[in-house]
Amino acid sequence: MLQILLVDDESYVIDDLEIAFPWGDYGIDKIHKAYSGMEALQIIDSQSIDIVITDIAMPGMNGLELIKHVRERGRSIPCILLTGYAEFEYAKEAIEQGVVEYLIKPLDQEKLAACLAKTIRLIELQLEKAASYEQAMITFREHLPSLKDKLLNQLLQGNRYSTETLNERLSGYQLAFRDGDHVFLVLVRLEEQFTRYSLNSLQLFEYAVTNIACELFEDSFDIWHCRDSYDYLVFLLRPKQAEVLPTTDFLNKLLKHRSLQLHHNVNEYLKGGISVILASPGKLQQDIRGMYEQATSALKKQVGKGSGYFLSLSDQPQAVFIRSLHVLYEPPALNHLLELGQWEAFKERLRQIEAAYSSLSEQTEEHLEEIRSLLMSAFHYIAHKNHSLLSDLVGQAMVYRLMFRSVTQLIEWAEELCDTLRTRLEEQSLNEQNAVIQAIQVFVSAHLPTLSLQAIADHVWLHPVYVSKLFKQLKGISLSEYILGVKMDLAIYLLRHSSDKIYEISDKLGYSNSQYFIKVFRDKFGMTPQEYRELA
Repeated sequence: MLQILLVDDESYVIDDLEIAFPWGDYGIDKIHKAYSGMEALQIIDSQSIDIVITDIAMPGMNGLELIKHVRERGRSIPCILLTGYAEFEYAKEAIEQGVVEYLIKPLDQEKLAACLAKTIRLIELQLEKAASYEQAMITFREHLPSLKDKLLNQLLQGNRYSTETLNERLSGYQLAFRDGDHVFLVLVRLEEQFTRYSLNSLQLFEYAVTNIACELFEDSFDIWHCRDSYDYLVFLLRPKQAEVLPTTDFLNKLLKHRSLQLHHNVNEYLKGGISVILASPGKLQQDIRGMYEQATSALKKQVGKGSGYFLSLSDQPQAVFIRSLHVLYEPPALNHLLELGQWEAFKERLRQIEAAYSSLSEQTEEHLEEIRSLLMSAFHYIAHKNHSLLSDLVGQAMVYRLMFRSVTQLIEWAEELCDTLRTRLEEQSLNEQNAVIQAIQVFVSAHLPTLSLQAIADHVWLHPVYVSKLFKQLKGISLSEYILGVKMDLAIYLLRHSSDKIYEISDKLGYSNSQYFIKVFRDKFGMTPQEYRELA
């Protein structure tokens, strides 16, 4: 509901207007009255007024002056001006003051009604616009961290913007940085202890590390940070403006001290290691990609030993000599070991790979990636050879585990995947073998009169020798013993429930000689078929 203020030095005018006009029809439930401009301002300052209707000609402070004072207070209250004068100059000044409507006395209620309807619609539109803007701002604030993250990642990858465009975005994202600023870059990698946790837990650790870093840097630097495509934490630091900007050498020493403190605090409070690279300084946008590539290259050349390490690139470390891991390619190849089902030999090779890697003086992320890539290739090969997707056999979470911070972590993953794959393939093989046995049993029951080992083997598309061996292995009896049992079971059924002659039963069982059938039956049950029938 709305509140309206009626202002006129002639009291009877607004008193009559209060009574005569149907304000409630227009959503106005409270009417305030003032008999001078000063009194009107006092009401406006103390009440939530939505609309002002004021006379233009009043002693002391006229209507236009009142409206001007309202505007100077920063209030955008819609105002309707009443006057007995129709001069153009009044109307012109009223328009300049932002008056909604200009009505001539004596007041026409129909015109006032139309004017109020227009004004209320204007208020509704302003409220809708304000609500829409507020919602947009809420959404913007919710997405601001990801917008900052995305922009920094784009700059790290070499995306270029005009100075005007970049500065506009930086200002809009509430960042103190500007194109060409002198900046420092700190790169942080969470080491093995952290990456053993679930993704959700890891993100909480990254958040904690970021908070610790911001607390250490924020007193001397403006901070802009993101998580990059390698799952590293990147901190871009801009020295806070002072009357005298410290020298680069002083800032490098300060950052080195704070970075070492960050390294210590994470180990102390989060019980996990991080590796920290402090890149050589440069200018925002112009040098940032080179600074980032310099830092990531240095980070990939070493794998943190549990607690990680710190490296300042301004100290110009000596280049390392990279060696290859020959053990990865020695025969028999990894995929051949899996193909032959030599699971234990495969795991022994994993231990050899771990030992060879550990003996390297330069243990790099690229070495880890080389090991992971070759292992993954072997795992995919054996899965596809068995007509399955690797992810279907061991689960997507295990296949797409990409973050390894140590060779121990990588080998543990490979051993777990190897064991899971072995179990699934053996289960799959057993199911397939059981399916073959079932097909043999159905075929035997359906083809007793014409049965032969070759016919059975042809039916299941296997070699006769393998069929006999597989059946004995899974059922514990030979195939011929099983067939004899099926024939004898059928013979007993026919002897009990049919009037077939003995020779007819013999034919149905696939015996060409009824005398041979009688002999086999007597050897099995200790009596002839006829004696069994009479006894039954």
